[in-house]
Amino acid sequence: MKNFFLVLFLATFQSIVAQDFKLEKLPDFINSIYDEITPVPSRDGRTLYFTRVGYPEFEHTFLLDSIEQSKTLSPERYERMLASIYTEMAGTAVYNPVRSPYNQDVWAVRVDSSGFEVPMHPGYPLNNALPNSIVTITPDPNAFYVVNQFDARGNMSRGFSIVRRLSDSTWGFPKPVEIKDFYTITSDVSLTMSFDGQVLILSANRFDSKDMDLYVCFREGENKWSAPQHLGNAVNSPMRETSPFLSEDNTTLFFSSNRSGGSDIYICRRLDDSWKNWSAPYKAVEPINSFADDGQPYFNMTSGYLYFTSKRDGNSDIFRVQIAPPQPTEIEIIGRVINRKTKNILPKAQVRYWTDGNAANAITATDGTFRLKVPKGVKFHLKPEKPGFTGSVEEIFFRRDYYYFDEHYLNLPMDPLEVNAKIELLPIFFQQSKPVILEESYSELERLAATLTEMPGLQIRVEGHTDNVGKAEDLLRLSEERAEAIKDFLVQKGIDPKRIATVGYGPKYPLNDNSTDELRAQNRRVEFVITKI
Repeated sequence: MKNFFLVLFLATFQSIVAQDFKLEKLPDFINSIYDEITPVPSRDGRTLYFTRVGYPEFEHTFLLDSIEQSKTLSPERYERMLASIYTEMAGTAVYNPVRSPYNQDVWAVRVDSSGFEVPMHPGYPLNNALPNSIVTITPDPNAFYVVNQFDARGNMSRGFSIVRRLSDSTWGFPKPVEIKDFYTITSDVSLTMSFDGQVLILSANRFDSKDMDLYVCFREGENKWSAPQHLGNAVNSPMRETSPFLSEDNTTLFFSSNRSGGSDIYICRRLDDSWKNWSAPYKAVEPINSFADDGQPYFNMTSGYLYFTSKRDGNSDIFRVQIAPPQPTEIEIIGRVINRKTKNILPKAQVRYWTDGNAANAITATDGTFRLKVPKGVKFHLKPEKPGFTGSVEEIFFRRDYYYFDEHYLNLPMDPLEVNAKIELLPIFFQQSKPVILEESYSELERLAATLTEMPGLQIRVEGHTDNVGKAEDLLRLSEERAEAIKDFLVQKGIDPKRIATVGYGPKYPLNDNSTDELRAQNRRVEFVITKI
């Protein structure tokens, strides 16, 4: 049963009269006298992220050549500097940077059955004196995409970044997201990510668009996406199409367009698997659309609420309306990290988790237990880590069309490090047929180096293996060279070379019969065996 309630609702959407919807304007402590834009609810519906524009008490942090300017300049000089930066962005003079539309900060507000709590204003590095806005959630409940790309020296460029929430009040530094052939002719840009994290719908002004048009990008790796492909003229008009949102089943698209004059919210459905064949978009009924500009739709299936912005009361404010019955989309994992031999809980462990093609995030199991919400329909990988122990990857998957209890209990076993035991790492990737380690594997090897540093008596043997395609002598040499490349990497991280032995076995010890490309990929591996503790 695929999203029955949402599909049923959308099938009858055009015929539903206005009084069937209860429109709710969010409270005044959220909708201020300033503009509130880009509402993005968390997957569980319990937190709403939004952007406040032109607010005097914005995050003042601005780095120039790694020097924080708001603490070194006088208030007058700082404001003049900010005006100069915003002027360069706008292409026209900005005299009051505080009230400028380029003054944008992310805010967050908790939501529960009794209503909204007091909004929180996160500081640096989620916010700074440049434009900041969360545009979409990801399958990772603690990772989000934001507009623009930043570096540690203070520079900003167009594009998008991924930012991770480390706790309720702290955030990691945004890391760039790479979209092939990304450009936009104007500074206006937005996107949304599919429920499973494999597709982006992008709004941009490009050479093959008439104005702002909608495009699709497909995941190609960790924070890497294919070049944008135009969604076609069934969706895109000669006018502006912006702020897309894609439903959980990847078939229903909400977006904003000014094709009828002012900005309105439209809905259309994907008719096949091509991403080029869409139904004719239709305008959402009142009270979602009004006489004023309405846009930036974001539907949360867990609560059934469609969040959007409207200027019907003058400023841009955030509204919501329940358009479907609530449907929980997440399962909460309640886990324990345990010693496989003794069955005892292991305190002070870490649990890394990730989805295919995404970087890993981590939570700390301080007392040996942890909680993690994962979306249905998305495969998650979990791996426990603790000095003196090794653990393997556990795969978690809950089907979207099944009903589950809200909580799922899970044990993650770890084995004490001992001679001849293998240290479990994620696969180490190399350039094809070469002993050159790919950058995406650096972080995994850095974790191995950290383990060796923490345990100075630990010695290992790096074993290289290949599939059976090629000459035996070439495969043996390649496996040896790859093992040596890993040793060189660890030595550069400060590990004594005497602690690392290497050996190449070529195709001698396969894990399977090499009968398919997928099986051969499993045989192309590097293993780490403990030789001394």
